[in-house]
Amino acid sequence: MGVRRFAYIIILAGTAFFYTLYPFWFAWYLFLIVLLILPFDFLISLPGMLTRHLTLSSPQILERGANGVAVLITHQKKHYPARCVKVKVMVSGDDFIATRRFTFGADSGSRYEILIDSSRTGLTIFQVSRFWTISAVGLFCLPTKNPLKSFVLVLPPPEKPPFTLTLPKGIILRPKPGGGFSEDYDLRQYRLGDPIKSVHWKVSAKYDSLIIREPLIPPPHSRLLHAAQWSNAQERDLILGRLRWISDYLLKWELAYFIRLGEDGPIAEISNNDDLLTYLYFVLGGTPEQLPYQAAVPVRFGWVFRVDASV
Repeated sequence: MGVRRFAYIIILAGTAFFYTLYPFWFAWYLFLIVLLILPFDFLISLPGMLTRHLTLSSPQILERGANGVAVLITHQKKHYPARCVKVKVMVSGDDFIATRRFTFGADSGSRYEILIDSSRTGLTIFQVSRFWTISAVGLFCLPTKNPLKSFVLVLPPPEKPPFTLTLPKGIILRPKPGGGFSEDYDLRQYRLGDPIKSVHWKVSAKYDSLIIREPLIPPPHSRLLHAAQWSNAQERDLILGRLRWISDYLLKWELAYFIRLGEDGPIAEISNNDDLLTYLYFVLGGTPEQLPYQAAVPVRFGWVFRVDASV
């Protein structure tokens, strides 16, 4: 835009100088036409400059090293003339901050893609506080406040932590209190007080003894993954990678668990991988559409695994 303004000033000064040397009608009209470009550019561009707005979007979760982009798109209800849009984007994370400027087309639906640096793990924030719409000729620009934020959580790959021999392997079933129906059951000898309706008559006839079908259910889980708070980028990569490995292990055995990040972080129940990703996105500063629900936490945990950066 600065080049166009400078060129316009040079042309205007040239026509004015030409009119002083040759004060004829065509020199006057030439000077007047160049002079009127200024209000003409402002009037035809003002509706488009006032009605244009911007949207910013990006993936919420991204694996380290994967390709991803944050997308800026211009919008307007009607087509009004305007030359382009200039945007200043603040990109920040736990240990860095940078400012980038972009210029792209002002037509509705025009887009600009910002490559996400997925070599850094943690939460990356893209923030647009203001953008400028440049007039059709390029002599004016109108700043527009349009506060936008987009969060991207870049995660390291799962990494096996030390001391995993204590991890549970599968669900241990226990007798259902009070009896009743269950898809899983065990067979045992009849004991005094067992209900007659629980007798497995076919098996009892085979062994000539009363055999009871005892319903089994999994015990209510009280497993906790307690992740330590990191102090630098290296610890962050290690803790998040180990946390993902432990989570994958437990979920492979269909073992739900509770999770806590830091000493005072919120506790949520994790029953699938999406729950974990949503929880990490939330506690690290993102604002997902659906926050992880706050589960009713047991008073005491029967199994606790601490995830930290120790070797």
